[in-house]
Parts: sequence; C-alpha cells; structure tokens
Amino acid sequence: MKNVSHIYAKALFLTLAFMISQSVSANLITNGSFESGGYVPSSNDTMTLFVGSTAMDGWTVNNDLIAWIGPANPWFLTANEGDFFLDLTDFSTGSPFGGVSQGITTDVGQSYELSFDLGSSNRWGRPSAIEASAAGSTNIFTSSLVGGLSDWERFSMVFTADTEITTIFLTGIIGSQYIGLDNISVRSVSVIPEPVALWLFGSGLIGLIGMKRKSSKASIISA
Repeated sequence: MKNVSHIYAKALFLTLAFMISQSVSANLITNGSFESGGYVPSSNDTMTLFVGSTAMDGWTVNNDLIAWIGPANPWFLTANEGDFFLDLTDFSTGSPFGGVSQGITTDVGQSYELSFDLGSSNRWGRPSAIEASAAGSTNIFTSSLVGGLSDWERFSMVFTADTEITTIFLTGIIGSQYIGLDNISVRSVSVIPEPVALWLFGSGLIGLIGMKRKSSKASIISA
C-alpha cells in the first residue's frame, strides 16, 4: 500500500515540477529591456539609432530610424522594465517606422513564446502597433488602452523553430509620434498541452485522495 501511495506522490510531484518549469524557463533574449550598450544621449536623454546600428547590446536596428530613450526624457514617457525603452517612430509622424532584430539559438521543432511590452500614449497619438515575426510566424499587435501619457501592454505569440538560429523581428507599423517597445523575452514552451498537464495533476491528486480513503477505511475495519 505504501509503495502505491509513493508512486502517486512521485507522479504528482513530477507534474507540479513540470508545470512550474514552464513559467521559469530562461529568457533567450539578450538585453531585452535595452539597458546596456553604447548609449550616447542628447540633451533630451535620447539617442537616435540608424538602420544597421548595433549600439544596443544584442540588437540590430532595421527598416528605419528608432529612438533609444532614457529615464530623464522630457516627454513624460517611462520604461516598463528598467530605465530604458525604444520609440520605433523616432518621433516621426508617418511610416516607415523602425524595428529591431536579434538572432537566438533554438532547437528545431521546439516551440517558443515571444513576449514584449507595447507602449502607447494619449499625448503622442494612438493607436500604436508592432509586427512581430519569428520562424515564419507573423502577427500584428495593436494597443487597446486609452488612458494615460505612458501606457504599456503585454503581448505574446508562439512560434516553432525550424532552424538552429531564429531571428526575432519587431517592427513598428502604426503610430503617430510614439510606438513604445520594452521588456522582450523568448522562452521555451512545453510540447505537452496544458490540459494534459492539468489532467495528470488531477489524476495524481485523485489517486492520493483515493489511497487515503482506502487506508482510513482499512484502519476502521481492523479496529
């Protein structure tokens, strides 16, 4: 009886460990909040980066100019993670807008979740939108908030790697004078669907409850 109970307990533990591991997998993105690199600000605590720039550690600028913005900027804009963030318009009122890219090491066939914070502002025009691309998957994410001067929304998409190096692209596509970008992450996603993990957890828990009831019943009978 004890051996069976031990097996159920071990299964329950492994299920819980599996579910927790999904949430704490390592971020594969380097410098996801743009905190490091060769930042040389203007008097507005802003640095304009041109296409091809690699001034931000881990990142390459694509498509058009972007602004790398620090905490002392005069536009009442704040980072959502750390002190620094990007404006993919570089204060421009029309497209094309800029973007950034980064290559990461991936396992072929493995699924990953790309997440990022999209910034918008009442003062600098709404809505803002970013196109995210990775491994042939592309999605457009548009801000929905209508509140304050410096709002941030979290968006995510899942992609499956088809090469050992996957390049992540994030590009501004809609905005007036501000498309904020901050707090980017890429984390591996388990190939086992969440409902299956929950079923394993539930069946393990039910098994333990059943074993406890049987043990209690046996104790009553023997008494």
